[in-house]
Amino acid sequence: MADFKEYRSVSEFPLHTADLPREELESAYHDLRGTYKNLNQSRAQLVRRQQETKEKVAAISTSLKHLNQTLAKVQQEKLQLQQALSHSFEQRRQLETWGEDLTREVNELTQQVDATAQLLGEFEGVYEEVSQSTNVLSLGQRFWRLIQAARRLLTTDISTLKPTQHVIEEPDPRTSESPRDINRSLLDR
Repeated sequence: MADFKEYRSVSEFPLHTADLPREELESAYHDLRGTYKNLNQSRAQLVRRQQETKEKVAAISTSLKHLNQTLAKVQQEKLQLQQALSHSFEQRRQLETWGEDLTREVNELTQQVDATAQLLGEFEGVYEEVSQSTNVLSLGQRFWRLIQAARRLLTTDISTLKPTQHVIEEPDPRTSESPRDINRSLLDR
């Protein structure tokens, strides 16, 4: 990514021009004019990039809303499937396994949505901070912060933001002494 251009400070230009020779005066004028032109171009680029960023954020927000609706439908289907379990042990076990997989997938998708929302929140925070600043001299710095935030939003691997999950081991049904497993062992005989 290209670094932003450093602009000369106002203090580098002469304050009083009455004693300056014509050549220095013209040189300072041309430098000042060139710096002002570059600053206006940078402002135009910033405005364009801000508009592009707003459009991308709106698209991502819409996508997140659709994803949340889909997740809600999947969760509802999961609940309906759990209520419709048959008494057959083999079918019940298959449906429970499928329900657990579905729950895991829903949880992973929810974590991805949360991680994406976190990234969006960070970007929106930087954007609000940059848009509220009115200091003309920090234009390059504000632009750089906005570009860095957009880069983080677009390049961050969401899996690094998801919390780690602990694996819960299920007891062996042959050695378990719960009433459910004892009854199962009686049926197996």
